Amino acid sequence: MSANADAVGLPMEALETPALCLDLDTYERNVERMVEYIVRRNGLGWRPHMKGQKAAPLALKAIAAGALGVTCATLYEAEAMAEAGVNSILIANQVVGEKKLARLARLVRRTPGVIAATDSLAHVRLVQDAAVTAGVEIGLLIEVNVGMNRCGIAPGEATVELAREITAAPGLRLDGLMGWEGHVLAFDDATKQTKIGEAMKALTSTAEACREAGIEIKIVSSSGSGTFRMAAPTEGITEVQAGGGVFSDLNYAKWGLDHDFALTILTRVVSRPTETRVVVDGGFKTMSVQHGLPQPLGLEVKGVLLSAEHGSLELSTPSRQPAVGDLVEFVPGYTDSTVCLHDEMCALRGGKLEAVWTIPGRTGHR
Repeated sequence: MSANADAVGLPMEALETPALCLDLDTYERNVERMVEYIVRRNGLGWRPHMKGQKAAPLALKAIAAGALGVTCATLYEAEAMAEAGVNSILIANQVVGEKKLARLARLVRRTPGVIAATDSLAHVRLVQDAAVTAGVEIGLLIEVNVGMNRCGIAPGEATVELAREITAAPGLRLDGLMGWEGHVLAFDDATKQTKIGEAMKALTSTAEACREAGIEIKIVSSSGSGTFRMAAPTEGITEVQAGGGVFSDLNYAKWGLDHDFALTILTRVVSRPTETRVVVDGGFKTMSVQHGLPQPLGLEVKGVLLSAEHGSLELSTPSRQPAVGDLVEFVPGYTDSTVCLHDEMCALRGGKLEAVWTIPGRTGHR
């Protein structure tokens, strides 16, 4: 049941709070900036990651603007995107488990443009079994560890050997490589540029090693919203996965992204216990504290404290405004971990509600 579907056409003030709000004009400007830089200036494919965007209409909007498809973190997200009509989907993760692999095979049967990640021979064999059982061919990207030290096989010969195994395996197709240089985000710009260069060299040189071994590599995929501006000029990568930049947030700004904030949390003042304390109806169940606290727009505050259902703001100077019932809008500290707290997203244009989109796969469903 939607809290705000009946408010389409009405101004923001008519929304029930707390509400996840997207300013479509700002969002579209951010999308255009990403298309201009990634696709037009650097000649790469743009495959925006949907792990933080979630809503399928956003995938369709990005593709209409110039994206070649989308990236998903989970099988569940990929299924939701395919159901909405997205045809080119990378699951940038290792799908594991008999039931999930059977679902992956069924998804590939319905949407052949779905590909997934792998990083070990043990996982390759599991995917192969599912593909052969279902009578489909599953495309794979080998995830290369370029320094993140999470998933990923070592660059160089280890990747080449795994690539050989995949190309010889019935039911599988090797489409390329991927890497994620997220370990560089906290560094200053000069150090970040150096470390991105090292990560991209590990990825692209491994792609070349595969080609020299007679293995075709079509896709070399990398980079998120905190790194793509420095990574995109790298010769040898073919596509960029940056997705959260379409929203931007306080954390992306800290990581050097200069996009405007498109996504906010709309709350309403429920209490004014003192002239310096403002309490709103949104807490950590509404606004994530991952990677930093959200910040209210238009208010000078000394502190923000979030409990489960309340946000307490301590104003820098005493004031009777905002009053009980007034709206307070917040910029999230991190949009990826905020969107998944909501059932729906309110899309506004010119301050009026244009659409309400459901957010599939927002919990741990994978």
